[in-house]
Amino acid sequence: MIGYLTGTIVHSDVTKSIILTNSGIGYEVFTSTPLVPNKDIALFISHIIREDAQTLYGFESADEKKFFEMLIDVNGIGPKSAYGLISHLGVEQILSAITFENADVLKSAPGVGKKSAEQIILTLKDKVNKLDLGFSVAEKPQKAGAKTPKKAEMDPAVVKETLAACQGLGFKDQDILPLVQKHLQTNSRLSSEELVKLILKESR
Repeated sequence: MIGYLTGTIVHSDVTKSIILTNSGIGYEVFTSTPLVPNKDIALFISHIIREDAQTLYGFESADEKKFFEMLIDVNGIGPKSAYGLISHLGVEQILSAITFENADVLKSAPGVGKKSAEQIILTLKDKVNKLDLGFSVAEKPQKAGAKTPKKAEMDPAVVKETLAACQGLGFKDQDILPLVQKHLQTNSRLSSEELVKLILKESR
């Protein structure tokens, strides 16, 4: 099984890239965005083996790879749908949508309908609460000796009230949820009214 690849990008389009390794073998890997040719790259790989094909999905972090493999264990969610979810929303926003049972956010990803979104929440809600991913999947490794920030305790009721209020004002959940997370991570005691005011101020 291939779990990690390093090499040079020799070709890339909107869905796939070909990575040439030092051994002289070029691997075709699903990537979320087009990559710049002739540049070196390192990706975590999820190697999917089926009877009729083998496919490689590339991720910038081990957390993304781990969560992708959790998603494809959900009934009705295939690799392409799972990869589309992560590429479109990011792990942090998916985790938040599952935690707060917000199917509308998951439905905003291509190829994910209402039933699939509800199934993801039903299957993964208890599992993600036990994950050590929190609400901030780090994009960059922390410096040696740096303290790991504590996860903010977010009140699901406050989040739901805030999203409902913002919906009434014409905002979409997938646009508002990251702002709610950001403000609650700064101050977890904010009320839904205070959050709405902050979001309105920031969205002007």
